[in-house]
Amino acid sequence: MENILKYLHMIGLSIWIGSMVTWAVFAPKLNKFDPTKNTTSVLRDSFSKISWISYAIALIAGITIRFTIESGASDWSVVIGALLLAGAVIAFHSVATNVSDAVRGIFNGVMLLLALVALYLATIYI
Repeated sequence: MENILKYLHMIGLSIWIGSMVTWAVFAPKLNKFDPTKNTTSVLRDSFSKISWISYAIALIAGITIRFTIESGASDWSVVIGALLLAGAVIAFHSVATNVSDAVRGIFNGVMLLLALVALYLATIYI
């Protein structure tokens, strides 16, 4: 059971980070070729669903690991904390739509950094 939970956690983190990076690379290009923003909007919704579902899988698996595996449980608290902080920044980024592009860029950088920290910590503790 422990290995399955760890696998789910890592898959969730990988898909979550992959969707963020993919969207960060393609979104600026889409905005140039899609003046109506229809395609961009549909893709943003798709990437958002994929991202939040994989985030939830990673978070639930991490919390389950934290409470079911006795060895290294406190270490998993750090991973879960980084994941929760990243989720809070992403949620704020999603609802704060009236901020400048520079501020959104800063949030994108912070989100990616926190996601990579969570992934790094998870790989250490596995």
